Amino acid sequence: MPWMNYMGTAKERASIWDAREVTVYFALAYGISLVLWLPVLMRWSTSPFAFSAATFGPSLAALITHRIFARSWKAVRLWNTVADLVVGIVSGTLIILIAACTAAFFMTKSGMDRWQWSSLTQIVTLFGPNLLGGPLGEEAGWRGYALPRLQRRFDPVTSSLIVGFLWANWHLPLIIARVYNVNWGQFVALTMAASIFLSFAFNVSRGSTLCAIFVHGIYNVGTGVILNDLIGKAQLYSNPVQHNVLWLAYGSVAAVLCAITKGRLCFARLGFHSAHEVKTG
Repeated sequence: MPWMNYMGTAKERASIWDAREVTVYFALAYGISLVLWLPVLMRWSTSPFAFSAATFGPSLAALITHRIFARSWKAVRLWNTVADLVVGIVSGTLIILIAACTAAFFMTKSGMDRWQWSSLTQIVTLFGPNLLGGPLGEEAGWRGYALPRLQRRFDPVTSSLIVGFLWANWHLPLIIARVYNVNWGQFVALTMAASIFLSFAFNVSRGSTLCAIFVHGIYNVGTGVILNDLIGKAQLYSNPVQHNVLWLAYGSVAAVLCAITKGRLCFARLGFHSAHEVKTG
């Protein structure tokens, strides 16, 4: 089958897998962000800049790790072709909107006719400012760097779940310090589901970091707008029910996506590229 040309054999994938590289990357991503978050965690600063600076830890870790192991600063592929970028963005955005609207439907007890569809325009207005709150600083690391290397060793779903679990727990200092007021278990489940969506978009775009940044932004803003403003005037179930519905809905859509793509999450479109073949757009 054609996709086997991209997947390669298990032996070929293992031959280009370096566990040390990935381990060093995640250790640096956690460590750099923790150090940069200290002013926020210690309540020395409440500046949005102090918070945003730490979100660049994963990307800084990617640059440093790649320099150590490949002697190059070209750690990620920004884009492949405009067509691939657009297809990846559209595909990822569609999946996230489906997940968010599914959650909104099951959170609504009655009054769907009171959904404020005009509120969706806020996704456009809030998208730009939100990029500095995570997507721009994180995605060169999580998807641009870590995901392709994990997919050299593991199947796409396992790779996505590994990134999702570590991505979620990267936020743990903020959860412990109550900067993020969320339930840890629910947050991990939700983030791992989101990781499936982002991996799918990244693979569809043939490894575009710009696509991952864009879709991460849509995930942040779209989820907030749809589950707050869109359904805000309807009669909703209790907060505990809503919180459970959220991760269950996103998890269910992620599971369906895995089933539809037969667990490959369009990895066949990505292919293998050595560090020296990476395009920086």
